[in-house]
Amino acid sequence: WLQIQPQFQDEADMMNADRLLIAVPLSIKNDLFGVMLIEEKENGQRFRSRRIEIIQGIAQQAALAIQNDLLQQEMVVRERLETEVQLARQIQQTFIPSILPTHPNWQIATRWRTARQVGGDFYDLIELPNNKLGIFIADVADKGMPAALFMALTRTLVRAAVLETASPAEALKRVNDLLLPDTQQGMFVTAVYGELDVETGRFTYVNAGHNPPYLLRANNEVEKLSRTAVALGATESPNVNQKEILLNVGETLLLYTDGLTEAFSPNNDLFGETRLLDVMKSLNSNTPDEALLAIEECLNDFIESVPLGDDLTMLAIRRI
Repeated sequence: WLQIQPQFQDEADMMNADRLLIAVPLSIKNDLFGVMLIEEKENGQRFRSRRIEIIQGIAQQAALAIQNDLLQQEMVVRERLETEVQLARQIQQTFIPSILPTHPNWQIATRWRTARQVGGDFYDLIELPNNKLGIFIADVADKGMPAALFMALTRTLVRAAVLETASPAEALKRVNDLLLPDTQQGMFVTAVYGELDVETGRFTYVNAGHNPPYLLRANNEVEKLSRTAVALGATESPNVNQKEILLNVGETLLLYTDGLTEAFSPNNDLFGETRLLDVMKSLNSNTPDEALLAIEECLNDFIESVPLGDDLTMLAIRRI
C-alpha cells in the first residue's frame, strides 16, 4: 500500500482520479527511494506495454539519480566527520607529553596507542617544586570521542590540582570532587598518580582503582603497587590513601593500562598479568625503552593479527 506524505498531499489532490494511473517504484535492489505516479493525458487510454517499458526505464534512471545524490551526501558527511575526528586526534596528541623530562640518574620511556582514532588512555609527567616529578597514568571507562573529551577534562583538573595541594592523596581528592558533577552514568577514571623525589628515589602514590603498577627490584623480584582508593568520579567523598616505596639504583617501575593485560589472542585467551610478570622478570638489566619494546613484542606475538580492543598506555621509569 502507498501512503502520501503530508507535504505532498496538495500535489496528490491535483491528480485526476478519473484517469488511469500507474505507480512505479523508484528502487534499486532492496532500496526503495520513492514511487512515481503517472496519469494518462486522455481518458480511456490504456497503458501499452511499450509505454510501460519506457516508464520503467525512466523510473530506473530516476532511482539511480536519487541513489547517487544520497551517496554523495553520505560521502560529504563522512569526509566531514573523518576530518573532525582527525582534528580531535591531533588535539588529543597535544595533551600527551611530546618531550619527556630529563633528570640525572633517571631514565623514562612511554608508549601510547589508541584502539580508535581517539581514546581515553593518557599519561602525564609534571615537573613539581622541591625536586619532585609528578607521574600520572589514567584510563577513562569508555572509548572513542566521549572518552577523549573526558580525558581532556581530567588532565586539566589533575594539572591544576597537583600544583595546589600538598600530597597525591589531596590532589586526587580534589580531582574527584571536581569530576563528580560532570560524570555521566557509567563513566569514571581509573588512575595512578605519584610524586617521585628524584633525589632520594621515594615515590609517594595513590592507586585509584587502576591496574597495579609493577616495581622490578634489583634482585629480580616484582612488587605490586596495590589499590589505595576507588576510581575517580565513581563516588562522593571517597577514602583516598597513599603509600610510599623507594626506588633503588637498578630498579624499574612500570605503569600501564588494562589494554595490555586484557588483550586477546586469536584463541580468545587473555594476555593477563601472569604473562606480563614473566616478561618483567626478564628485563632486569634493560633500559625503560628496551623494557617497553620487549613487552610490545611479546604482546604482538600473542595477539598476532587481532586488533587491540582497548587503548594501551605504558610508562616505565628506572633509577640508574
